Amino acid sequence: MSTEQTRGAFARMFGPVRLDQPTGTSLARGGALSTVGLLAQGVLRFLTAFLVGHLAGQSQLGIVASAIATATTLSLLWPTTTGSAASKFLARARGAGNADDIRATAAHLRSRMLQSGLVLGLVSVPVWILIDEGSWQGALSVAALTLAYSGYSFTRGVQFGAGQVPRAIAWDLVTVALGLAGLAAALVVGVRGPALVLPLVVTYGLYAVAGWPYGGSGKPDRERRRELDGFVALGAAGTLASTGFLQLSQISAKLTAGNAAAGQYAAALNLATPASMLAASLSLVLLPSLSEAWGRSDHEGFRAQTDRATRALAVVMVAIFGSIIVCSRLLVDIVWGDGYPTTRDVLPVLVLAVLATNLGIGSVNALTTRSQRGMLVTTGASLLGMAVGGAFWLTVAPGLGITGVAVGYLCGTVVIAAIPVTVVWRVDGHRWAALFAKVAVGLAVVGGIVVAQRLAELPVLLDPALALAFLVGWWLLNRAEFARLPIPRPRRRR
Repeated sequence: MSTEQTRGAFARMFGPVRLDQPTGTSLARGGALSTVGLLAQGVLRFLTAFLVGHLAGQSQLGIVASAIATATTLSLLWPTTTGSAASKFLARARGAGNADDIRATAAHLRSRMLQSGLVLGLVSVPVWILIDEGSWQGALSVAALTLAYSGYSFTRGVQFGAGQVPRAIAWDLVTVALGLAGLAAALVVGVRGPALVLPLVVTYGLYAVAGWPYGGSGKPDRERRRELDGFVALGAAGTLASTGFLQLSQISAKLTAGNAAAGQYAAALNLATPASMLAASLSLVLLPSLSEAWGRSDHEGFRAQTDRATRALAVVMVAIFGSIIVCSRLLVDIVWGDGYPTTRDVLPVLVLAVLATNLGIGSVNALTTRSQRGMLVTTGASLLGMAVGGAFWLTVAPGLGITGVAVGYLCGTVVIAAIPVTVVWRVDGHRWAALFAKVAVGLAVVGGIVVAQRLAELPVLLDPALALAFLVGWWLLNRAEFARLPIPRPRRRR
């Protein structure tokens, strides 16, 4: 890279976000870049749990994980969805070539994020005191995290909607490094309790400041404001009942079984969720891409993108999550050691639940892009799924502990994912019967392997060989689908 290119890259990273000058990138490259960024954020979450769990103990991990879950859940009530709105509507305005609409949209969403973030930060104080029976000082740490995470979620969506994917990823990497350094320092000097989330506050706060849409100006007309606010309201309800459902399961584990058991649940959750970063990164790139296609009235391209995304998620995610389930005993022993026995039983259930969520990503984005009616479908599915899981927690989980919490979460996520997939499958006429039949076969094989491991008490060191056998069989069953994956290949020299 030349000196001028280097200066240009630094200027784009440290200068204000340019809402109307996207950095050109393909769907595959954008997906790869966003995977790097979300992987960095996943590493931050994972290492936060790892360091707290090993250096401060299970009970402290339970407290910190529950504090993060509380702040995340509250931010989902409105601020987080403003990021999704920015990703969709800024991209759509770019597709229509309307610079005034871009700036006005950014300004409106910025104002709404600030208003809701400040209110929810205040609300988080009494909420955390009730959950943890803790002090005002700990509650203030949770409040700060609520506001910082709200800003992070919004500005990340702004940068993706503005086509500034490389810039967003660069800040992911910088802030994650700073956050981990701050956490290590806090643990070394003896900080304990909810105050351990303060390094995350710095991480997300810095990201929000760096990605803030200072160039937003003007005011959308009344109809557009209603559309934006309606999108966020529906999206907030749906996201709270889907993504928030996962966070609520952590809080449920704390309330059901106490801090130590919640620490074991958090240990399983931190092993189950990192692989989902691939699907989440695809969603960040897919939503603007689908929105642009829909804005151009390219319905055939819209349908093709949905199909490709769903097929890629099915073959890749079943391979990844199936292997994690097969190796769950070994993973827990390596990462957490002998002090987390219940985590062994909870991890396969949570992995299966996260897999179900990821399989519906393409369909959820397709419905969200289409219209408010599509958002009603996804929101209704999410609320129904959360109701199913919540009913299970109230009636069955108290007698099963954190295993019951995990099973309740699984039941709810299956409902949340199945409804959007079924609707898009029928409405767009996709040919997914064979694809999902293969998914069912793959999961049945994984289930059989897990049962055999437990009943026959197979050695833990045999788990990687069993996972490899599963991967070979899965590849043979899906060779055609794997061949169509958008994997960059080296060019042949003439």
